[in-house]
Amino acid sequence: MRGLGAILAVVFVSACGGAGGPSPAAATSAGPSATAAPSPVTVKFGQVGSVSDAAIFIADAKGYFKEQAITLEAVPFTSAALMVAPLGTNEIQAGGGAPSAGLYNAVDRGVQLRIVADKGSLTSGHGYEAVIVRKALADKVKSAKDMKGLKISIAARDIVPEYSLDQYLRSGGLTVKDVEVVPLAFPDMIPALASGAIDVALPTEPTATRILDAGTGVLLTRTDTVVPGEQTAVILYSEKFAQDKDAATRFMVAYLKGARYFNDAFDKGDATKKQDVIDIVAKGTKLDPALLARVIFPGIDPNGKLSVDSLIAAQQYFVTKGSQTKAIDMSKIVDASFADEAVKRLGGAYK
Repeated sequence: MRGLGAILAVVFVSACGGAGGPSPAAATSAGPSATAAPSPVTVKFGQVGSVSDAAIFIADAKGYFKEQAITLEAVPFTSAALMVAPLGTNEIQAGGGAPSAGLYNAVDRGVQLRIVADKGSLTSGHGYEAVIVRKALADKVKSAKDMKGLKISIAARDIVPEYSLDQYLRSGGLTVKDVEVVPLAFPDMIPALASGAIDVALPTEPTATRILDAGTGVLLTRTDTVVPGEQTAVILYSEKFAQDKDAATRFMVAYLKGARYFNDAFDKGDATKKQDVIDIVAKGTKLDPALLARVIFPGIDPNGKLSVDSLIAAQQYFVTKGSQTKAIDMSKIVDASFADEAVKRLGGAYK
Protein backbone atom coordinates (compact mmCIF):
# COMPACT_ATOMS: atom_id res chain seq x y z
CA MET A 1 0.00 0.00 0.00
CA ARG A 2 2.89 2.35 0.84
CA GLY A 3 4.32 1.80 -2.70
CA LEU A 4 0.95 2.42 -4.34
CA GLY A 5 0.54 5.66 -2.35
CA ALA A 6 3.93 6.91 -3.52
CA ILE A 7 3.01 6.21 -7.16
CA LEU A 8 -0.32 8.06 -6.81
CA ALA A 9 1.48 11.04 -5.23
CA VAL A 10 3.86 11.31 -8.18
CA VAL A 11 0.97 11.16 -10.68
CA PHE A 12 -0.92 13.91 -8.80
CA VAL A 13 2.11 16.25 -8.64
CA SER A 14 2.82 15.76 -12.36
CA ALA A 15 -0.81 16.50 -13.32
CA CYS A 16 -0.67 19.74 -11.32
CA GLY A 17 2.44 20.96 -13.16
CA GLY A 18 5.00 19.98 -10.55
CA ALA A 19 8.27 18.19 -11.09
CA GLY A 20 8.57 16.77 -14.58
CA GLY A 21 5.73 18.96 -16.14
CA PRO A 22 6.03 22.18 -18.15
CA SER A 23 5.25 25.44 -16.34
CA PRO A 24 2.43 27.66 -17.66
CA ALA A 25 5.03 30.20 -18.78
CA ALA A 26 6.96 27.56 -20.66
CA ALA A 27 3.79 26.32 -22.36
CA THR A 28 2.92 29.85 -23.44
CA SER A 29 6.37 30.61 -24.82
CA ALA A 30 6.33 27.37 -26.78
CA GLY A 31 3.21 28.43 -28.76
CA PRO A 32 3.13 30.79 -31.77
CA SER A 33 3.07 34.58 -31.22
CA ALA A 34 -0.38 36.16 -31.27
CA THR A 35 0.39 38.69 -34.03
CA ALA A 36 3.46 38.79 -36.20
CA ALA A 37 4.96 42.26 -36.64
CA PRO A 38 4.36 43.64 -40.15
CA SER A 39 7.35 43.79 -42.45
CA PRO A 40 8.69 47.35 -42.84
CA VAL A 41 8.22 48.78 -46.32
CA THR A 42 8.95 52.10 -48.02
CA VAL A 43 6.25 53.40 -50.35
CA LYS A 44 7.09 56.11 -52.88
CA PHE A 45 3.92 58.12 -53.38
CA GLY A 46 3.45 60.43 -56.37
CA GLN A 47 1.93 63.63 -55.09
CA VAL A 48 0.74 66.86 -56.69
CA GLY A 49 0.58 68.51 -53.26
CA SER A 50 -2.96 69.87 -53.49
CA VAL A 51 -5.75 70.11 -50.92
CA SER A 52 -7.11 66.78 -52.18
CA ASP A 53 -3.96 65.19 -50.70
CA ALA A 54 -5.34 66.03 -47.24
CA ALA A 55 -5.89 62.42 -46.13
CA ILE A 56 -2.33 61.48 -47.14
CA PHE A 57 -0.91 64.47 -45.26
CA ILE A 58 -2.98 63.55 -42.19
CA ALA A 59 -2.04 59.87 -42.25
CA ASP A 60 1.64 60.79 -42.42
CA ALA A 61 1.50 63.54 -39.78
CA LYS A 62 -0.57 61.51 -37.30
CA GLY A 63 1.71 58.47 -37.58
CA TYR A 64 -0.85 56.18 -39.24
CA PHE A 65 1.63 54.99 -41.87
CA LYS A 66 4.21 54.41 -39.15
CA GLU A 67 1.68 52.26 -37.27
CA GLN A 68 1.55 50.04 -40.35
CA ALA A 69 5.36 49.85 -40.60
CA ILE A 70 5.26 52.00 -43.73
CA THR A 71 7.71 54.77 -44.50
CA LEU A 72 6.05 57.22 -46.87
CA GLU A 73 8.33 58.93 -49.37
CA ALA A 74 6.51 61.71 -51.21
CA VAL A 75 7.61 62.21 -54.81
CA PRO A 76 6.44 65.55 -56.29
CA PHE A 77 4.67 65.71 -59.67
CA THR A 78 2.94 68.57 -61.46
CA SER A 79 0.09 66.31 -62.61
CA ALA A 80 -1.17 62.76 -62.25
CA ALA A 81 -0.64 62.21 -65.98
CA LEU A 82 3.12 62.31 -65.37
CA MET A 83 2.81 59.55 -62.75
CA VAL A 84 1.54 56.96 -65.22
CA ALA A 85 4.91 55.81 -66.60
CA PRO A 86 6.66 55.57 -63.19
CA LEU A 87 3.67 53.65 -61.81
CA GLY A 88 3.87 51.29 -64.75
CA THR A 89 7.51 50.50 -63.95
CA ASN A 90 7.00 50.55 -60.15
CA GLU A 91 9.42 53.47 -59.86
CA ILE A 92 6.71 54.80 -57.57
CA GLN A 93 4.37 52.38 -55.83
CA ALA A 94 1.35 54.66 -55.45
CA GLY A 95 0.12 58.08 -56.42
CA GLY A 96 -2.89 60.33 -56.56
CA GLY A 97 -4.50 62.76 -58.96
CA ALA A 98 -7.14 63.41 -61.58
CA PRO A 99 -8.29 60.68 -63.99
CA SER A 100 -7.55 61.58 -67.60
CA ALA A 101 -7.68 60.41 -71.19
CA GLY A 102 -3.92 59.94 -70.98
CA LEU A 103 -4.29 57.57 -68.05
CA TYR A 104 -6.84 55.43 -69.86
CA ASN A 105 -4.86 55.46 -73.12
CA ALA A 106 -1.81 54.21 -71.21
CA VAL A 107 -3.84 51.36 -69.73
CA ASP A 108 -5.08 50.49 -73.23
CA ARG A 109 -1.43 50.35 -74.38
CA GLY A 110 -0.67 47.81 -71.68
CA VAL A 111 0.57 49.95 -68.78
CA GLN A 112 -0.55 48.09 -65.67
CA LEU A 113 -1.87 50.04 -62.70
CA ARG A 114 -4.99 50.13 -60.58
CA ILE A 115 -7.43 52.77 -59.36
CA VAL A 116 -7.97 51.74 -55.74
CA ALA A 117 -9.68 54.52 -53.77
CA ASP A 118 -11.25 57.95 -53.79
CA LYS A 119 -8.91 60.90 -53.17
CA GLY A 120 -11.27 63.76 -53.92
CA SER A 121 -14.83 64.24 -55.15
CA LEU A 122 -17.49 66.89 -55.63
CA THR A 123 -19.92 65.67 -53.01
CA SER A 124 -22.52 68.11 -51.70
CA GLY A 125 -20.90 71.01 -49.88
CA HIS A 126 -17.47 70.07 -51.16
CA GLY A 127 -17.40 72.11 -54.36
CA TYR A 128 -13.69 72.85 -54.29
CA GLU A 129 -13.81 73.55 -58.04
CA ALA A 130 -15.48 76.80 -59.09
CA VAL A 131 -16.68 78.66 -62.19
CA ILE A 132 -15.50 82.27 -61.93
CA VAL A 133 -16.09 85.04 -64.47
CA ARG A 134 -13.90 88.11 -64.94
CA LYS A 135 -15.35 90.98 -62.91
CA ALA A 136 -15.63 93.30 -65.92
CA LEU A 137 -17.94 90.76 -67.60
CA ALA A 138 -20.02 89.90 -64.55
CA ASP A 139 -22.95 92.10 -65.61
CA LYS A 140 -23.19 90.34 -68.97
CA VAL A 141 -22.11 86.77 -68.17
CA LYS A 142 -24.55 85.35 -65.65
CA SER A 143 -24.57 81.67 -66.64
CA ALA A 144 -23.34 79.14 -69.19
CA LYS A 145 -25.67 80.39 -71.94
CA ASP A 146 -23.75 83.69 -71.98
CA MET A 147 -20.33 82.16 -72.63
CA LYS A 148 -20.28 81.51 -76.38
CA GLY A 149 -16.91 82.57 -77.83
CA LEU A 150 -15.35 83.36 -74.46
CA LYS A 151 -11.84 82.35 -73.38
CA ILE A 152 -12.22 79.82 -70.58
CA SER A 153 -9.28 78.47 -68.62
CA ILE A 154 -8.84 74.99 -67.12
CA ALA A 155 -5.63 73.44 -65.80
CA ALA A 156 -5.14 71.07 -68.75
CA ARG A 157 -7.02 69.44 -71.61
CA ASP A 158 -8.45 65.92 -71.45
CA ILE A 159 -8.71 65.69 -67.67
CA VAL A 160 -11.85 65.49 -65.55
CA PRO A 161 -12.21 69.30 -65.13
CA GLU A 162 -12.69 69.58 -68.91
CA TYR A 163 -15.63 67.22 -68.56
CA SER A 164 -16.94 69.43 -65.73
CA LEU A 165 -16.67 72.46 -68.02
CA ASP A 166 -18.49 70.69 -70.84
CA GLN A 167 -21.30 69.66 -68.50
CA TYR A 168 -21.62 73.21 -67.22
CA LEU A 169 -21.74 74.64 -70.75
CA ARG A 170 -24.41 72.12 -71.72
CA SER A 171 -26.63 73.57 -69.01
CA GLY A 172 -26.74 76.67 -71.23
CA GLY A 173 -27.06 74.86 -74.54
CA LEU A 174 -23.34 75.06 -75.38
CA THR A 175 -20.35 72.68 -75.41
CA VAL A 176 -16.58 73.12 -75.22
CA LYS A 177 -16.63 73.53 -79.01
CA ASP A 178 -18.44 76.85 -78.54
CA VAL A 179 -15.68 78.43 -76.42
CA GLU A 180 -11.91 78.89 -76.56
CA VAL A 181 -10.34 76.62 -73.96
CA VAL A 182 -7.11 78.06 -72.54
CA PRO A 183 -5.00 75.64 -70.46
CA LEU A 184 -3.27 77.43 -67.59
CA ALA A 185 -1.72 76.35 -64.31
CA PHE A 186 -3.97 77.38 -61.44
CA PRO A 187 -1.69 80.17 -60.11
CA ASP A 188 -1.50 81.66 -63.63
CA MET A 189 -5.29 82.01 -63.76
CA ILE A 190 -5.11 84.80 -61.17
CA PRO A 191 -3.18 87.37 -63.26
CA ALA A 192 -4.85 86.14 -66.47
CA LEU A 193 -8.29 87.06 -65.15
CA ALA A 194 -6.99 90.35 -63.79
CA SER A 195 -5.46 91.35 -67.14
CA GLY A 196 -8.37 90.15 -69.27
CA ALA A 197 -6.31 87.45 -70.98
CA ILE A 198 -9.09 85.02 -70.07
CA ASP A 199 -12.78 85.60 -69.43
CA VAL A 200 -13.71 82.65 -67.22
CA ALA A 201 -11.69 80.27 -65.06
CA LEU A 202 -12.39 76.86 -63.51
CA PRO A 203 -9.85 76.75 -60.66
CA THR A 204 -9.80 74.43 -57.70
CA GLU A 205 -9.02 75.60 -54.19
CA PRO A 206 -7.17 77.56 -52.97
CA THR A 207 -6.88 79.41 -56.30
CA ALA A 208 -10.65 80.00 -56.37
CA THR A 209 -10.57 81.77 -53.02
CA ARG A 210 -7.47 83.75 -54.00
CA ILE A 211 -9.23 85.09 -57.11
CA LEU A 212 -12.30 86.05 -55.12
CA ASP A 213 -10.11 87.71 -52.48
CA ALA A 214 -8.38 89.74 -55.18
CA GLY A 215 -11.75 91.02 -56.39
CA THR A 216 -10.93 90.31 -60.04
CA GLY A 217 -13.54 87.60 -60.48
CA VAL A 218 -17.14 86.82 -59.55
CA LEU A 219 -18.31 83.36 -58.52
CA LEU A 220 -20.98 81.88 -60.77
CA THR A 221 -21.21 78.42 -59.21
CA ARG A 222 -19.37 75.62 -57.48
CA THR A 223 -19.22 72.48 -59.59
CA ASP A 224 -20.66 70.17 -56.92
CA THR A 225 -23.96 71.57 -58.23
CA VAL A 226 -22.97 70.90 -61.86
CA VAL A 227 -21.61 67.35 -61.62
CA PRO A 228 -22.66 66.15 -58.14
CA GLY A 229 -20.37 63.47 -56.76
CA GLU A 230 -17.90 63.71 -59.63
CA GLN A 231 -14.73 61.69 -59.07
CA THR A 232 -12.08 64.37 -59.41
CA ALA A 233 -9.09 62.58 -57.90
CA VAL A 234 -8.14 58.95 -57.20
CA ILE A 235 -5.50 56.84 -55.46
CA LEU A 236 -3.44 54.73 -57.88
CA TYR A 237 -1.33 51.62 -57.22
CA SER A 238 1.37 50.17 -59.42
CA GLU A 239 0.62 46.58 -60.41
CA LYS A 240 3.64 45.27 -58.52
CA PHE A 241 2.63 47.05 -55.33
CA ALA A 242 -0.95 45.80 -55.69
CA GLN A 243 0.37 42.26 -55.85
CA ASP A 244 1.91 42.73 -52.39
CA LYS A 245 -1.51 42.38 -50.78
CA ASP A 246 -0.30 42.80 -47.22
CA ALA A 247 1.66 46.03 -47.76
CA ALA A 248 -0.95 47.47 -50.15
CA THR A 249 -3.73 46.83 -47.63
CA ARG A 250 -1.70 48.28 -44.75
CA PHE A 251 -1.15 51.41 -46.83
CA MET A 252 -4.91 51.64 -47.34
CA VAL A 253 -5.61 51.20 -43.62
CA ALA A 254 -3.37 54.17 -42.85
CA TYR A 255 -4.86 56.23 -45.68
CA LEU A 256 -8.44 55.58 -44.59
CA LYS A 257 -7.59 56.51 -41.00
CA GLY A 258 -6.46 59.84 -42.42
CA ALA A 259 -9.65 60.13 -44.47
CA ARG A 260 -11.77 59.42 -41.39
CA TYR A 261 -9.94 62.05 -39.36
CA PHE A 262 -10.62 64.48 -42.23
CA ASN A 263 -14.33 63.62 -42.19
CA ASP A 264 -14.47 64.05 -38.42
CA ALA A 265 -13.12 67.54 -38.97
CA PHE A 266 -15.15 68.74 -41.96
CA ASP A 267 -18.32 66.64 -42.06
CA LYS A 268 -18.90 65.94 -38.38
CA GLY A 269 -17.79 69.40 -37.29
CA ASP A 270 -15.03 68.56 -34.82
CA ALA A 271 -13.51 72.03 -34.44
CA THR A 272 -10.31 70.79 -32.78
CA LYS A 273 -9.65 68.28 -35.53
CA LYS A 274 -10.52 70.84 -38.20
CA GLN A 275 -7.85 73.22 -36.97
CA ASP A 276 -5.43 70.31 -36.75
CA VAL A 277 -6.18 69.31 -40.35
CA ILE A 278 -5.77 72.89 -41.56
CA ASP A 279 -2.36 73.09 -39.88
CA ILE A 280 -1.30 69.71 -41.30
CA VAL A 281 -2.41 70.59 -44.84
CA ALA A 282 -0.78 74.01 -44.55
CA LYS A 283 2.51 72.35 -43.73
CA GLY A 284 2.13 69.81 -46.54
CA THR A 285 1.15 72.35 -49.20
CA LYS A 286 3.13 75.30 -47.84
CA LEU A 287 -0.06 77.37 -47.89
CA ASP A 288 -1.19 79.96 -45.35
CA PRO A 289 -3.38 78.34 -42.64
CA ALA A 290 -5.56 81.47 -42.59
CA LEU A 291 -6.27 80.97 -46.30
CA LEU A 292 -7.00 77.26 -45.87
CA ALA A 293 -9.45 78.06 -43.07
CA ARG A 294 -11.63 79.82 -45.67
CA VAL A 295 -11.41 77.47 -48.65
CA ILE A 296 -13.83 74.68 -49.52
CA PHE A 297 -12.18 71.27 -49.29
CA PRO A 298 -13.05 68.32 -51.53
CA GLY A 299 -15.08 65.38 -50.33
CA ILE A 300 -12.85 62.45 -49.33
CA ASP A 301 -14.73 59.20 -48.79
CA PRO A 302 -13.93 57.73 -45.33
CA ASN A 303 -14.32 54.22 -46.72
CA GLY A 304 -12.36 54.88 -49.90
CA LYS A 305 -15.42 54.34 -52.08
CA LEU A 306 -15.07 55.39 -55.71
CA SER A 307 -17.80 56.71 -58.00
CA VAL A 308 -17.32 54.30 -60.89
CA ASP A 309 -20.30 55.83 -62.69
CA SER A 310 -18.48 59.18 -62.66
CA LEU A 311 -15.29 57.62 -64.03
CA ILE A 312 -17.28 55.99 -66.84
CA ALA A 313 -19.08 59.25 -67.69
CA ALA A 314 -15.82 61.21 -67.96
CA GLN A 315 -14.27 58.40 -70.00
CA GLN A 316 -17.19 58.50 -72.43
CA TYR A 317 -16.62 62.23 -72.87
CA PHE A 318 -12.93 61.59 -73.76
CA VAL A 319 -13.87 58.83 -76.21
CA THR A 320 -16.56 60.91 -77.89
CA LYS A 321 -14.18 63.84 -78.18
CA GLY A 322 -11.51 61.58 -79.67
CA SER A 323 -8.75 62.18 -77.13
CA GLN A 324 -9.17 58.63 -75.79
CA THR A 325 -8.70 55.90 -78.39
CA LYS A 326 -11.37 53.58 -76.99
CA ALA A 327 -13.27 52.90 -73.80
CA ILE A 328 -11.62 50.53 -71.36
CA ASP A 329 -13.43 48.09 -69.10
CA MET A 330 -13.42 49.85 -65.71
CA SER A 331 -13.68 46.51 -63.92
CA LYS A 332 -10.16 45.75 -65.17
CA ILE A 333 -8.61 48.88 -63.67
CA VAL A 334 -10.79 49.73 -60.65
CA ASP A 335 -9.95 47.52 -57.66
CA ALA A 336 -11.90 48.19 -54.46
CA SER A 337 -10.56 45.11 -52.66
CA PHE A 338 -7.88 47.02 -50.72
CA ALA A 339 -10.34 49.58 -49.40
CA ASP A 340 -12.85 46.85 -48.56
CA GLU A 341 -10.28 44.91 -46.56
CA ALA A 342 -9.00 48.06 -44.85
CA VAL A 343 -12.54 48.94 -43.77
CA LYS A 344 -12.83 45.48 -42.17
CA ARG A 345 -9.54 45.94 -40.33
CA LEU A 346 -10.76 49.31 -39.07
CA GLY A 347 -13.82 47.69 -37.53
CA GLY A 348 -16.38 48.42 -40.23
CA ALA A 349 -17.71 51.24 -42.36
CA TYR A 350 -17.42 54.83 -41.14
CA LYS A 351 -20.84 56.38 -40.65
